[in-house]
Amino acid sequence: MEKIGKTKEVAKGIYQIEIPTPFPVGPVNVYLLEGAYLTLVDTGPLTEEAWQTLNQGVRDIGYKVKDIRQVVLTHHHPDHCGLLERVRQVSGAFTYSHPLAIPYVKIDDSFMNFQAKFFNRLYYECGVPEESLIIINEFNDLSMSYTERSHIDECLKHDQALPHFPDWHVLFTPGHSQSQLSLYRADDRVMISGDHIIKHISSNALIEPPPNPSSKRPLSLIQYRTSLEMCANMEIDIIFSGHGAPVINHRDLILQRLLENWKRTDTIRGLLKESEKTVYELTTMLFPNVYQKELTLPISETLGHIDLLQILHQLEVKQRNEVLYYSL
Repeated sequence: MEKIGKTKEVAKGIYQIEIPTPFPVGPVNVYLLEGAYLTLVDTGPLTEEAWQTLNQGVRDIGYKVKDIRQVVLTHHHPDHCGLLERVRQVSGAFTYSHPLAIPYVKIDDSFMNFQAKFFNRLYYECGVPEESLIIINEFNDLSMSYTERSHIDECLKHDQALPHFPDWHVLFTPGHSQSQLSLYRADDRVMISGDHIIKHISSNALIEPPPNPSSKRPLSLIQYRTSLEMCANMEIDIIFSGHGAPVINHRDLILQRLLENWKRTDTIRGLLKESEKTVYELTTMLFPNVYQKELTLPISETLGHIDLLQILHQLEVKQRNEVLYYSL
């Protein structure tokens, strides 16, 4: 069989397999950790091309998918967990994730209904037009077609050792996702970051619903900044990301991300000096070439900066017909 993916050893006992995805972000990197328990970190999306690429990549390393003993998810997005159930069915692997990934991996009906209502209300408050809401819902339905119901056997906590890999520790690095985990090996100062830190793009701090209706919405951008600052204080020589090339000089990249973040906050301040605006109006001005294609991502970005300005007590908020209008 012709090799259809890029597979290589990137560090001692760590193999990277590049898996194609149908998403604009491009290929996703999954990682195979050699040891007493052969471990797969992330799986790729639920497509036949991704499945064949994963199988070929594992064979190139000298194993078969059935040899995988455990799977660790860095987070619950379909490009990272869509093939989990196929891997489980073939290998019987034990599965791990952050607890907040569970309802997404299970595709829990009650949580999915709650999530749909949460976003419909949120986008209405943001001033998103009805025709755009239809496009968002269609995009979300399409994304969910690249995953299927699966199961998590055990949850991972911040700073615990990875099961069967005492030299690896789990880090909770929320922001891009509420379930985002990273793995760190202190011996050679290596990190596997999922989508927390990516070299060529700034990770989008996606708005997600709280774990239950009685909780407040997580402040994703604030979490993302805090998680970046935590990693900036760590001794890391190389970061293997969920997408793209490895990250060297992580502190320089993190500083760049934080500075870019503040610049966008300042841009929003400037726009709000002119007149009051909804989150949707701000989004169309900040991302004129993007918002019509992938509205959920820029809406999350804009709303994250609104959260930051509200924490700084720099905004006034007015509500008219359940739509929120912001001004300085």
